[in-house]
Amino acid sequence: MAAADPRYALTLFENWDCIGVRTPFAWDDVHKQILEGFGGPDGPQFRVHADLLASFEQDFDSSLQECPLGSVYIALVGMYSMRDGQIGESQQDKLESIRKQAERLSIMLGQLPILIIAGSRWPVHEALQHFRRWPLPFHQTHQTSPFGDCKQGATGIDWQQLLEVSGKWSEQGMLGLDPGEGSSEYTSTIIAALEKIAQDPSAIGDAAQDECTLGFLFICLVQTVAATARQTSTLDVWAVAVDSMLGYVPFFTISSSRWPIFQVLAMLSILSKGPEYGQALPGFQSDVYRWAGAHPVFKNFRAFGDLRLSRDEILPFGADQEALMYSQMLSRMDGLQWQAALGNWRITASLRPGFRNALDAVMQALRSSLHPGHVECGHSGISRADCIQRGCSWRDSVPQVPSCQRKVAKRKLLLTSFVWGHEWSRMIPRFIAWMHKLKMATVLVSMGKSCRDACTIAAQAVGGFGSGLVTCWDPFLEEDSSGLENEHGSILQRHAMIHLLLHLGVDVLAFDFDTFWFQDARAYLEEIADHKKADVLMTKHLDSDCLNMGLLYIRSSAQTAKWYTKYFAWLHLHPYEDEQRGMNALLGFTKQKVSFAPEMPQLVTFALDDANEFASSRGGWLGDWHNLRFFHWVNPVETTSNWRDVKLADLDSLYLAALHSSTDLASHGWALGAAILGAPDMSIAKQTQTVLEDFKVSQHPERRSCW
Repeated sequence: MAAADPRYALTLFENWDCIGVRTPFAWDDVHKQILEGFGGPDGPQFRVHADLLASFEQDFDSSLQECPLGSVYIALVGMYSMRDGQIGESQQDKLESIRKQAERLSIMLGQLPILIIAGSRWPVHEALQHFRRWPLPFHQTHQTSPFGDCKQGATGIDWQQLLEVSGKWSEQGMLGLDPGEGSSEYTSTIIAALEKIAQDPSAIGDAAQDECTLGFLFICLVQTVAATARQTSTLDVWAVAVDSMLGYVPFFTISSSRWPIFQVLAMLSILSKGPEYGQALPGFQSDVYRWAGAHPVFKNFRAFGDLRLSRDEILPFGADQEALMYSQMLSRMDGLQWQAALGNWRITASLRPGFRNALDAVMQALRSSLHPGHVECGHSGISRADCIQRGCSWRDSVPQVPSCQRKVAKRKLLLTSFVWGHEWSRMIPRFIAWMHKLKMATVLVSMGKSCRDACTIAAQAVGGFGSGLVTCWDPFLEEDSSGLENEHGSILQRHAMIHLLLHLGVDVLAFDFDTFWFQDARAYLEEIADHKKADVLMTKHLDSDCLNMGLLYIRSSAQTAKWYTKYFAWLHLHPYEDEQRGMNALLGFTKQKVSFAPEMPQLVTFALDDANEFASSRGGWLGDWHNLRFFHWVNPVETTSNWRDVKLADLDSLYLAALHSSTDLASHGWALGAAILGAPDMSIAKQTQTVLEDFKVSQHPERRSCW
C-alpha cells in the first residue's frame, strides 16, 4: 500500500471490530443485533433499531471516532431506512436527507481501503450487495454515468458484452458450486478482457478506465478476489487500483448501475469469514460450509478483531527499541531470575482478565518446568549403567537433584499449540497426559467452551496449578462467560501467544494440534539452533521446498521479537493472506511473494529433516522409526471431506500406545518409535506401527512448487 496515501497509514493491531468498545454505544451489542438479523426465516435482514439510528445521528462525530466501520454500517442502513419511511419526514425533506446521507456515505467509504472494510466483522459490503436493488429517490438522475460511455474503443474490449457476462458470472458465483460445476464461458470472457489489458497494463489500463470506469473497476475487483483466494503477490496492485476508483466514484453511481460491483465486494468480504457471516450471502461458499468445519480453508476463517488482546497487551513493554532491549534482557535470564522479574510486574500491574490469564498460563508452565522432578529419568536405586542405557545422563549425588537425568534444553523454552471445535476436544486429555509423560511444559490455546473445559479438567488432573506442566488459555473466555456456548476459534490466537512469549524473553516451540510428538525434541532442537546459529527452525514438506507451519522453533531475542511483531501485524492486517506463505516469503526462504510485504529484519532460518525426524504426511516419510521425533498430518493436495476423521483415528491409536501401561518408554530412550519397534508382537504398541505405514514412501518424492 502506498505510504503517502492516508488511507494506508494504519495503526498496528487496530481494533477495527470495536470489540469491547462501549462509547458512545456498546458496539458488541450492535454487532449481536446484526448477526441475529442474518438468521431469520425470511433470509438475511440488514437492520439496526430505530432508537440506535436516532442516537447515531446525535453522536455521529464521536461514533465515527470510536468505531469508523461500525459507523459506516449504521449510516448505510440508516439511509435505506429513511427511504422506507421509518423516520418520519416530509417527502421533500426526506429526499434532501437521503441525498446528504448518500454523499456522506460516499466520503466514509472512500476513506478506508476495501481490504480493511471487507476484513472486519462489520458487513458493510454485504449490506451494499443486499440493498443494491433498492433504488434511491434520485437514482434515475444517475442512469447516464459520467464515467465513460462504455463503448468499445482503443482497448478493443467489448464493454457491453462484458456487462452482460459480468452479471451472469456473479450470479453463478453466488451459488457455491463445487469445482468443475457451472459454465466457464463467463470466466473466459473476463479473462479475454484481462489479456487485452495485460498487453500494456499502464497504457491500456488508463484507456480502459477512460472508456468505462465502472467496467474497469469490475475487472480490478474480480482480480482482487482471485488474488485473495490463491496467489496474493498481485493483490496489492489490484486492491490499490480499486481503492483509487472507489475514492472518486460515488457509491450511488455504482448502486444505480448494472455492473455487479457490490456483489463482488460482498464476495471479497465473505472469503475469510465463518458460516455465521455466510448467512449474509446465502449460497456463496456453500461448497466450503458443506464440509461442516472440515474444509482445509476453514481454520483460516476469522474476523479482524479476533485478537481479543489490545495493542498494549500484544506489546506489553511497548514497541520501541527500549522495549526490545528489555525483551533481550529477559531472554538471557535463567528461569528463576525470570520468575522474579516478571512476578512483581504481574502483581502490581493493572491487567485485564484475558491478558492476565494468558500471562498466568505462561508463568505457571515455565515455573512448573523448573521443578527438579521433571528431569528425573530413573527410579529409586537406579544404577549408572541402567541410567546410561535409557539414554540419560548420570550426575554424582547432589542434594534434592536427581542423579539420573534426562537431557533437557538449557534455555527457557515453552511449547504452545492451539485447538478449537467439539470434534477435537476429546483429544485434549490424551494430549495433556502425553505432554505430562514427556515432561514438556506447554501452553495450550484452547478456544471455545468444549476445548476450554476439556483442557482445564485434564490439566488439573495431571498436577493443576503450581505443578502441572500444561496450562490453558482461552482468549474468548470473557465472551463465553455471557452464557453463550461458542465453539469458535482463530488461527491468529496461536500467533498472539508466540508473540507474547518472544517479547517476554521465552523461546517458543509452536506446533499444530494435528501432530504427534514421538519423543522430547527440545534439547535436540536447541543443539541444532546452536550449531547453525539459527533464530528460526521449521519443518518442510517432504514433497516441496516450502517451510511448513506445523512446527516452529524461535529463539527469543530483540531481533526475533521485532521480526514477529512485523509478521503478526501484517497477518492481522491482511486476513486473506496465508500464515505459511507469509512465513516463507518474509523469511526469504522461498521466492514466494505476498501482498503489502513489510520491510523485515534479517533472521537465520534452518529447515529440519523432513524425511524421518520431523515428517509430514502429504509426501509421506521414509520410515525410520528410531529417528522419528514428530509427525504432522498435512492436508493432501486433494483433501477428502473425511480427512479430519482420518487424523483423529490415527491420533487415537498413537495416544493409546503412548499412554498404555504396557508400553516401555524408559527402556527405549523415552522414544515411542523405538518402543513400538521393540514391543512384543501382540502389544498395543506394536499394533500401532500400522498407523503411519500408509504414509511411508521408499524414496524421496518428486518436489512440487510452492505457492
